[in-house]
Amino acid sequence: MARVRVHRGGGWDVEVVQRTLGVVPHVVPPVTAPVITIDGIVEDDASAWLREVDARTGLRKTKTAITRADNLRTFLHYITAHNTSLRGATNAHIIEYINTRTTGPNRVSGNTIASDRATIRGFYEWLRDERGIPLPITIDELRTANGPVLSMREGRGIPKASAAQTPLEPPQIDELLAAAITRNNGQNYTAARDAAFISLGLACGARADTLAHLLTYELPQAPSSTPRNPNPVEGDLIQMRLPGAVSKTSREVVLPAIRRHLDRVRKYVDPETGGRRLQLDRWKPPANPIWVAIGPTAKFHGIVDTDGIRRNFNTMTADERRRLVTKTGQPAMIFLTVHRGRPLSERTAEEIVADVSAEAERRAAEAGSIFPHVTTHDLRGTYATHLAALFYFGVPTSAGRDLDGRPHRINIQSAVKMASIGLGHIDQNTTQLYIQQVGLMASRYTIDAFLGRTRQ
Repeated sequence: MARVRVHRGGGWDVEVVQRTLGVVPHVVPPVTAPVITIDGIVEDDASAWLREVDARTGLRKTKTAITRADNLRTFLHYITAHNTSLRGATNAHIIEYINTRTTGPNRVSGNTIASDRATIRGFYEWLRDERGIPLPITIDELRTANGPVLSMREGRGIPKASAAQTPLEPPQIDELLAAAITRNNGQNYTAARDAAFISLGLACGARADTLAHLLTYELPQAPSSTPRNPNPVEGDLIQMRLPGAVSKTSREVVLPAIRRHLDRVRKYVDPETGGRRLQLDRWKPPANPIWVAIGPTAKFHGIVDTDGIRRNFNTMTADERRRLVTKTGQPAMIFLTVHRGRPLSERTAEEIVADVSAEAERRAAEAGSIFPHVTTHDLRGTYATHLAALFYFGVPTSAGRDLDGRPHRINIQSAVKMASIGLGHIDQNTTQLYIQQVGLMASRYTIDAFLGRTRQ
């Protein structure tokens, strides 16, 4: 059991209390702010600060308090392992913590470091003002075009665009999926789900929050046989649409998904043979479900509920997606938790990849080799790099044409720009990094290796 935990807050689950304790719980106003515990004991300073953060941001319905709680939990894990506390942490502890987050196999993105630093600074400034504890950080006054600003010195200068990317090579993908499938000897429900979750990230490069909230309706369907075409064959790249409402932008992205990875997800959600069906026994409809009356059509990328309301997938919120129930009485979310059959949280989604990666790293170490630490962000980098390599080799999209309208190979620069669309943004600095990676991979592996036709 983890020593440091974040409890998200909220109201009583009346049914659970009555079933477990045999009593009706009192009507108590819910605690909305996160609470942090260490070995089951509330960390008073951290929890008090989070209550203040929640009070400042709750009316704007932001995720700030939860984000700060998750950041503080990670920092607490580190200093607890070094036999100190939040009040006892020194400047050296904070500097070393930032170093561990920015170097080595467990490095995180520049955006994550910026969020970490904002949390550390905010907490310790509050601790100074409210408890009289001296700052273990250094605050400098910097001159800017908009006037002087106060800035935490520790960790300053790490660019937000410096997100660590570890694009996996084709053989490493096989190792990662093998770790997911055979972890704990494959004797649990998580094996198929974890492999499918990683495969979906590799297929479309979506962020963790988007992957966790995608619906079964949004998976591209395999072509149906017709009298004129009894044995339809899909291309290696097929069109997929990602919603913007549960990601960083509000813009829907239409991208070419890599079919070899998408096939594993399709098998997982198969109602008759897929691993997902094993989790549905634990699932219970939400208190306020949205029942689907009409599924998506060729003209409308969304659903119509039993009240006649049309809900476009691109504008459907995370909460609406979690409440969506299909006409057969099943959750519309692709991925569920193991024990309660609930939709995944973004944190759980990220932990899936981290846990499977840790297993692949352990196996590699036992074999005397090295496996890179992989995050959901690295799945995005792998998707973009492999897609660019496939474009370079000349694999056609569903339209069968490249940027110039020709079905033959294009240069690496253009291939990278095409692949970047799938990430939801185009950043020239990131693109330049991909160019070298694509060139190296294209020189080492054949098109069959990227498409999973052969093992190399």
